[in-house]
Amino acid sequence: MVKQKYAQYLIQDHGKFPVELEGKMGKPGKDIVPGVKTTHVLSVDEARQDGMFAVDCTWLWNGAAKVPVGVPHKHDFDQIIGIAGGNANDPQDLGGEITVWLDGRPEKIVRNSLIFIPAGVVHGPYLFTKVERPIFFVSIANKGTATRTVVKQVAKPERERKYAIVDYLKKKDFTVAADGEKAPPPPPPGPRTSDGCRILHVEDDIVKGSFYVDFVWIFKGTGAAPATPHDHEWPEVLAMLGADPEDPFNNGGEMSITLGDETHKTYKSTLICIPKHVMHCPWGFRDIEKPSLIFSAGPSSVYTGSHKKEVKK
Repeated sequence: MVKQKYAQYLIQDHGKFPVELEGKMGKPGKDIVPGVKTTHVLSVDEARQDGMFAVDCTWLWNGAAKVPVGVPHKHDFDQIIGIAGGNANDPQDLGGEITVWLDGRPEKIVRNSLIFIPAGVVHGPYLFTKVERPIFFVSIANKGTATRTVVKQVAKPERERKYAIVDYLKKKDFTVAADGEKAPPPPPPGPRTSDGCRILHVEDDIVKGSFYVDFVWIFKGTGAAPATPHDHEWPEVLAMLGADPEDPFNNGGEMSITLGDETHKTYKSTLICIPKHVMHCPWGFRDIEKPSLIFSAGPSSVYTGSHKKEVKK
């Protein structure tokens, strides 16, 4: 069998312990979150993929923590923390309660949220008060390596919040193909029977200074992203992760992605790490039988690409 040159861009395992949840000395505890069943599922950075930004993914399945994990710290890069639950009947309901200390201020999270944390803002620790349904926890940096500086907790938070919590969906009709001002492409060929919904989205026009992140749940069925083949001026991560606590590395169906002139198919939870200027799509999924979470991200303030040029009048 001929080895595909783009196969290296599909990450299906994880690296070191999540930096966000490490202890004071930079060493992991026995459990990621004592009292909560967890799985550290996928991660990537520039050490694993040249030119890639840092992404780290953990599932929280159920339980309750009595004490916070992690410590107050700051970064020299901008960061987005994504926290998402999967209630098909109420997609914005987190299914739990998490308290995050941001600039010394305890912020209680009970809805799906994207937390934008600019460089230099002190944050941590995290208290996972209760997890009643699977909750996805992801750290996304706009830099290749996720490092931190441990500091003292902020004694007096500043009056004006330098961070932002997005716990609503502003761009309900946003697609990776059109932003409302440009015409979308025709639907991809083949059957479309998927049941799912977009739950979170952020760009610079929603939170000033942030970068592109988008979350979608696929509960079941067959479908595809509404995007024609294209490339970007920046690297991108496309992800699809199964949400079964008994088999978190299984998507519950088939995912396929075209990279260059190659089509890759997998049933495993995967980070597709796409370097800038690499043509990609179609991107689809087939016969999903169990819920899977899809997200895409890139260190660009807005979503741009070769397929989003102005439509000629």
